[in-house]
Amino acid sequence: MEVQKTFSLTKILLLIPALLLSFSACATAPKPMPSAKPGKQVETLQSEVSLSVRSGDKSIGGRGYLVFKQPDSFHLAVFSPFGFTLMELFVADERITCLIPMKQKAYQGLISDIPSGNALKGWGMMRWVVETPPTPDGKKSGTQDYLSPDGKKEILCYDNRGLLASKTNTDGDKVVYHDYHDRNGVAFPSSIEISNAKGDTVRILFDEPEVNQPVEDDVLTPALGGVEVLPLSAFRGL
Repeated sequence: MEVQKTFSLTKILLLIPALLLSFSACATAPKPMPSAKPGKQVETLQSEVSLSVRSGDKSIGGRGYLVFKQPDSFHLAVFSPFGFTLMELFVADERITCLIPMKQKAYQGLISDIPSGNALKGWGMMRWVVETPPTPDGKKSGTQDYLSPDGKKEILCYDNRGLLASKTNTDGDKVVYHDYHDRNGVAFPSSIEISNAKGDTVRILFDEPEVNQPVEDDVLTPALGGVEVLPLSAFRGL
């Protein structure tokens, strides 16, 4: 996740089925940014986030707090309008935990074990969202093809500073990175948007993100004492 990584918690993707998008055009180039350039990686991220989800004729929004640490650890807390925690999502490698504090229940297992149609399925896409494609060598604006580590072809779109504007893969997944700013010497997007061929979209807006600041491991570990732990397949939403 360098300049080109995003965050998203596309994982309020809890709230909609897997995000599989299909677009191929490049996003509009971000506005000029004062300093940070491609190449410096995001090692950690901590940020309040605004989340908006649209699926079919339904749309929802809310606020939360997102923590990320390389290589692939996430923690997203989703808050109610009254400030209490509705849900917490934890991802570490291939394992995902969905904790519902009000019900004292957690759903845990491997991303690969989530049945199709389960609302948690989309969380697996988060790893792709934050993967770091190579920075174009000597090339700035335009597109290039890229073969991801899992063998999928991707189309990467860069702005005129060499910052990743969007990427699309052959599964139809697409993520767009909006309005980069200098955050602790790292070019970081102000928001990301993930969408699919069905028209489902998830937009994540970052509020004063802290980049490459210390993150304690316990923040990324679910507290499951006294909580009933169930398989991911049992999750039916909030």
